[in-house]
Amino acid sequence: MPATPSCANLTWKTIYGETTLQEALLEEHNMLHELKYWQKREDLLRYLEDHTNDIEATVSHLLALDKTKQCRVEPVDLWRHGSFNMCISIHVTDRRGQQRERFIIRFPLPYKIGEETFPGNADEKLRCEAATYIWIGQNCPDVPIPRLLGFSFDGMQYFIPLDKAPWYTRWTEYIRRYFRSLFGHAPLSPYLRGRNPSRLKYGFLLISYIERHDGVMLLETWEDQQHDKAKRTNLFRGLSQIMLSLSRIPLPRIGSFTLDDQGVLSLTNRPLTLRLHELENEGVPTGIARSDTYTSIEPYTLDLLGYHESLLRHRPNSINSKLDCEAQMAVLAGMRAVLPHFIERGLRNGPFQLTLTDFSRANIYVDKDWHIKFIIDLEWACSLPVQMQNTPYWLTNRGVDQLQGDDFTEYKDMHDEFMEAFEKEERLQHTGLPEGVNAPHARVMRRSWDSGGFFYFHALDTTVGLFNLFWQHIWPRFPHLSKEPEEAFEEAVFPFWSFDAQSVAAAKLKDREEYEADLRALFEAHGEEQKVSDT
Repeated sequence: MPATPSCANLTWKTIYGETTLQEALLEEHNMLHELKYWQKREDLLRYLEDHTNDIEATVSHLLALDKTKQCRVEPVDLWRHGSFNMCISIHVTDRRGQQRERFIIRFPLPYKIGEETFPGNADEKLRCEAATYIWIGQNCPDVPIPRLLGFSFDGMQYFIPLDKAPWYTRWTEYIRRYFRSLFGHAPLSPYLRGRNPSRLKYGFLLISYIERHDGVMLLETWEDQQHDKAKRTNLFRGLSQIMLSLSRIPLPRIGSFTLDDQGVLSLTNRPLTLRLHELENEGVPTGIARSDTYTSIEPYTLDLLGYHESLLRHRPNSINSKLDCEAQMAVLAGMRAVLPHFIERGLRNGPFQLTLTDFSRANIYVDKDWHIKFIIDLEWACSLPVQMQNTPYWLTNRGVDQLQGDDFTEYKDMHDEFMEAFEKEERLQHTGLPEGVNAPHARVMRRSWDSGGFFYFHALDTTVGLFNLFWQHIWPRFPHLSKEPEEAFEEAVFPFWSFDAQSVAAAKLKDREEYEADLRALFEAHGEEQKVSDT
């Protein structure tokens, strides 16, 4: 149905730019939610700006600043609105007003992580990120991350590094922890709990600021310098060292680290990837409870497929037509059927290792020669099977579902270059390996690439590219099937998606019609509001 004249030419301001009704109708995401982000961001900005004094008092308290220093929040127009966090720079100045240090306070964006539809998601995100900072700091000190200087889960109570507490508090705490250990209690994290005198509504993390002389975002120089072989070598070596360092300590299960209210760290949270919070933010139930962890890869991968199926059922605009719906059902049934071909039996129960699932160019800080100086944004780090650790997909500036033809060849060359650097670093840690024998971690990664597991596991991790990846890289590996037309496969297989496949397909057509009608009504109401405001 074409847009009505009253709203055909209207634009709607979003946090990503502006969009028209026609553009919104073509988006795969639920735009009924996304169009509300702008106002919700304004509400959050207004709250934080109104509580600037509370933020300054909180940071001063956490840093134990004396009277010769004071905190100053930077102007609101310099605040950085990321994908999932509001980042505010805090300047510490002396009596003369000269800057001495800078810090970053990060508030999760409640309207991007499902806090409204799944209360407690913001708390979960903060606990997992703080726990990951602590675990890496204690077990992998060679991994370069910012300092975690304090955090709060609810804005009221807070945690600070124990070594920053007054000496008498430290000694009291050391004695208390000693007796805890005598009675067999779980060890506490090296952070001390206190109560925030300035009550903020939101939890936060306080971390050290990365100055430009300490490192710059890889994304800033990638486009111009990605073809510099020497710099790529430094980058690949640094990424390999980080991945190998995190893998040195085998973990007992698939999940995420978390902290309880006492400061006890444990691997008891569900494996929190950004996909879970993205889907739950739209009101899509993922079926993975916060306490769910896994000791085998099959149940986890089946649950990942489960949230793709939940997306098909619950996102109102998940299908475009009956044929599209049946095609999606067939692909999901096919993904479930071929799963055993991409899992190595000898690795199904581990090893599991901490994996940075958001290893993007925006989260890597480098020097001028691309030596890695810092890794940031640890909230989506999980303990995952070694088979799910692979080379970054962005090495050739293409989406993982765009790697076909010449683009695939170009990526394969980059993949081989990365694996050469990775295996070289791993060999340095396994000096007894004979020549010609692949290092064990690299061997698993190469097998995953050769078998197509690289693309299978990437498909599980993307809600947008799964279907393209299936047809591009998974379907062709079964030549006796791929000789048949795709349409024949879809028609034969889609009924096996679920007992109620036919009725779900019919219901999804109605969902789509109602979604488009609601979106038009929203734009029309927006147009009327603009008319009123213009008069």
